[in-house]
Amino acid sequence: MAKSTSDTCCLTLPLLTEKWQEDRLEKRLELARQIYNTLLRYEWKKWRKLQKIPEYRQIEARSKELYETKDSPAEQKALTQERQRLLKASNLTEYGFKDDIKLFYKHFRDNIGSAVAVHGIAAQAWTAFHKMLWGSGRQVHFKRKGDFCSVQGSPITSKDKDGNPISGGNEIRYRNGIIEWKGLSLRVKLDPRNAYETEMLSHRIKYCRIIRKTGKNKNRYYVQLILQCKPVIKTDPHTGELRHPVGHGVVGLDLGPQTLAYVSDKESNLVLLADRVEDIEHQKWLLQRKLDRSRRATNPENYHADGTIVRGKKLTHHKSKRYLKLQRELAYLHAKQADIRKRQHMELANHLLSLGDCFIVEDNRVSAWARRAKETKISEKTGRYQKKKRFGKSIANRAPAMLLTILDTKLTSLGLSKLERVPTSIRASQYNHLSDAYEAKALGQRWNHMPDGRLIQRDLYSAFLLQHVDLTKIDRKDTLPYHRDSLHRDYPHFCVQHDLVIKTLSQTHHTVSSMGL
Repeated sequence: MAKSTSDTCCLTLPLLTEKWQEDRLEKRLELARQIYNTLLRYEWKKWRKLQKIPEYRQIEARSKELYETKDSPAEQKALTQERQRLLKASNLTEYGFKDDIKLFYKHFRDNIGSAVAVHGIAAQAWTAFHKMLWGSGRQVHFKRKGDFCSVQGSPITSKDKDGNPISGGNEIRYRNGIIEWKGLSLRVKLDPRNAYETEMLSHRIKYCRIIRKTGKNKNRYYVQLILQCKPVIKTDPHTGELRHPVGHGVVGLDLGPQTLAYVSDKESNLVLLADRVEDIEHQKWLLQRKLDRSRRATNPENYHADGTIVRGKKLTHHKSKRYLKLQRELAYLHAKQADIRKRQHMELANHLLSLGDCFIVEDNRVSAWARRAKETKISEKTGRYQKKKRFGKSIANRAPAMLLTILDTKLTSLGLSKLERVPTSIRASQYNHLSDAYEAKALGQRWNHMPDGRLIQRDLYSAFLLQHVDLTKIDRKDTLPYHRDSLHRDYPHFCVQHDLVIKTLSQTHHTVSSMGL
């Protein structure tokens, strides 16, 4: 089935479940996990068999060599086509996965039907495999017990008597406030006074997805209705005004591991991302210690007398009720942080949209910031080895890439152009528009000493430069990619905004070191 090209959005609503319904949902999610792992194992064996063919190994080795040197694109294309041919011959394709899953799900057809198995589980397994074969993934991972948290149906391709596609979805179906799935009728919590929900539900439902989230004392269940429309624009029910109006103009964004600097004609600021996310490291440490003690007490046969774990055989860990309670407490701690982080990113994205409708940011790979350094260095001051860690924990806590993804999604849903990601070769952190020269700076140098005697915060100045990037000159090496006239014209106004931001931050009790305050 070809991928849909129509507008698509998602409405998430809570389910009102009873205990016996929750037990059935838990059972079906566990069965879906087992089917997923069985299919993954089956396809993994086929792929390992393919890797034993000398021709395939030669293609992989040569492709890797050409990718690193970036030589001979024509040869690279030919190798890719040949590799695709071998994968197709081994049935390692999306449709191959959907065909192979028929070998495994029919035993569970009273709980898992063809729509969920083929269009949900098999598609998810293929996504993982495709990332390993063609993307940045190194291997596929099996799902542990409790890790498979969503199942989805498929769209109904048939049409009604008026020629319109049937709404509600296949197998997992929404009908009049009820989710129907193989004998289960789950009530959806609806608010008839919510105009946003009412208008969203007036559109066709392509298919439904049931998801499980970790709650404080028990799991919570939600339904995601995949709708054939663009997201409805929210308005104030009393005044009718837009709740999140969209501004006009260019906004420059300088993203860091923990901070975001943005500059627009209306406002400039340097903010800590997800500042309401608490430091939970001490709580995690205490819970993990409790879990370790409980695990050792209930499974003494899995450990040696000196406390080291037994190696060389498959171990079974028995979990006590106390262990399961602590495990839920730790999971809820992470889930609560994730919800706060996403909510704050949504709020910040809405605020950025109120400042402008064109956003320019450097195309940095955030995942590279989290990687450990490869080179081993010795400090000149202490003579000791320098730490290889970088910004992994900061990125895990602040999720800077998620903010850009959310902003990009909102721009697309509003019909605006996506984020303009300019190459790092423009060196926004090094250019000085007053001296018209590039000045290399150490990472710890957070202030720019301008020729006019001013001290300008580095991230804010980079955002100011990005706001004035000339997108028509990005690929040209013979000229600077900036609107120099507008840089000089807007610089005094930026300085006023900059000084106001620094004054406000100076009065803040806690700022991160990367702000330089």
